[in-house]
Amino acid sequence: MKTLTLPTLRQHLAAGSCALLVLAVGCAAESPSDADERDLEPSEPDGPAPDVDDSAQEARSPFPWWWPRRRDAGTPSTPQVPTRDAGAPSKPDVPARDAGLPSDAGTASDAALPSEPAPSEPALPEPGACKDTCAKAGGVDWLCKLRFMYGINYAWSNFGSDFGGNTKWNQPGVSKNPKVETELATLAQNGVDVVRWWVFPDFRGDGVQFDARDEVVGLGGTAVADLTRALELAEKNDLYLMLTLWSFDNFRPTKEADGIRARGIRPHVLDAAKRKALMEKVVRPLARAAGKSPYAKRLIAWDVINEPEWAISGPSLYGGDPQFDANPELEAISHQQMETFLADTIKVLREETRALVSVGSAAIKWKSAWSKLDTDFHQFHIYDWVQKYWPYDKTPREYGLDDRPVVMGEFPTGGLTGIPYATLVNRWFDGGYGGALSWSFTDHKGGLGDVKTFATRHPCETKY
Repeated sequence: MKTLTLPTLRQHLAAGSCALLVLAVGCAAESPSDADERDLEPSEPDGPAPDVDDSAQEARSPFPWWWPRRRDAGTPSTPQVPTRDAGAPSKPDVPARDAGLPSDAGTASDAALPSEPAPSEPALPEPGACKDTCAKAGGVDWLCKLRFMYGINYAWSNFGSDFGGNTKWNQPGVSKNPKVETELATLAQNGVDVVRWWVFPDFRGDGVQFDARDEVVGLGGTAVADLTRALELAEKNDLYLMLTLWSFDNFRPTKEADGIRARGIRPHVLDAAKRKALMEKVVRPLARAAGKSPYAKRLIAWDVINEPEWAISGPSLYGGDPQFDANPELEAISHQQMETFLADTIKVLREETRALVSVGSAAIKWKSAWSKLDTDFHQFHIYDWVQKYWPYDKTPREYGLDDRPVVMGEFPTGGLTGIPYATLVNRWFDGGYGGALSWSFTDHKGGLGDVKTFATRHPCETKY
């Protein structure tokens, strides 16, 4: 009986292949919304990248050896830059979304990590259990299934408060918000398989605690309990979560409003010591809690940051992409500084979980911006302003994006102007894209008919 080495297994995974599983052979496996929740005024209360050493991963991971490993980061092919940037808008108008974090007196009762040992490894599947019967070319591989990653952006119940809560605005986190359970059930009933969900898009909530000097203290509020509950609800509803850790919104200046202090993230990105504190006191404990969850497989991916391009000024480092033109409301940094911040975040996420990793880019306009990071799939967003210059109907290969899957992580659930939802998704499905997640349940509650229709037409290829 032949035994496959880990590098060989990863090669099979990168090729999208699934080997027959026996005991010794494994499967190698925005435009920003105008939603009120993002604005300064609080909404009404809802209720009361370096590689990771495989041996180190093996020792800490709750997953058995036969679970899929991350794709080995390779050298991306040289992208072909579109020639239609002349006159293109550099960005959409981004609405103000100022808010902040409760004062330092806020509770951090849930900040501690779970003390229980990691869950025991599940039993090996029976022979043949890992055979993929409907692999989708160009799809994203997870749990030995190559699928068209299909779903929707939740993207929050309470902006900036779902993971940690916001006591001063009486906004509960997931673990104390019964509305979330109802809404996730609704998504599952309408053909959604993957839910993109924002974690800390800014620091208004209790999830990240700071001291009087605006230094990071650690996780606070109900952050860990909320993450635990989110994964539990995903398991209950047979959903998978793509958790968006940061957003360009984090780069608003620090200010005080409505009884809370809104800390901007820029000082914690640029200063090496502050950045390390953010990684070790916030990112690592959050990721470790996810990795130790008995439902860790429900975390399909980390979306490291939403549309970072709006918080960057100056030239791009790679591929001849257009220059970045930061939103003037944000405290911008350089491309190099953003890349360093994201690489540090990805390193920690890799060390603590087996989830895939991506970056939620604002548009294919900057298609090379994150190509050197250790990600598993490209993610781009498309709205009417993008469609004018980087149209939806070009294939990934035509855009020079053939080194990893391409997921359209945001587009209007109601379709682009003159282009219905079904036309968009069918084109991407047939054109070799890796997935599509529309924007958003928060904005389009009750408008999931088209989402369900497509899933019904492709019940296997859209379901992990």
